[in-house]
Amino acid sequence: MAVGLFAAAAGAGTMKAGKTYGTSLYMSKKFPAFHGKIHSANPFCIANRPVRVFRERPGKDKLLGSDRSEDNGRWSVKVNLISGAYYSRAPLYGSASLGITCNADRSRLAVVD
Repeated sequence: MAVGLFAAAAGAGTMKAGKTYGTSLYMSKKFPAFHGKIHSANPFCIANRPVRVFRERPGKDKLLGSDRSEDNGRWSVKVNLISGAYYSRAPLYGSASLGITCNADRSRLAVVD
């Protein structure tokens, strides 16, 4: 019983400590391939956010490159295009000292023939 009360109290304290914000990651396959923009209700979740571009393949997908978003959320990764399916990811991001957590997101698949 005492363990259950401690866990509930600890969980309640953690939930009040910060706020979580959604992230929307968009990617275009137009020149320069690939580029896009991050959207979020909190500017902290937009600026200087890591973005990685992958090519789908059987087994583990291949990381092709990465970038950090600009203050306005724009990012780009130059990739030599070959036929395949590509996507980008913005990983979970945040600041414990600010009490901000930014959710991870994955872009839609971009197919190149």
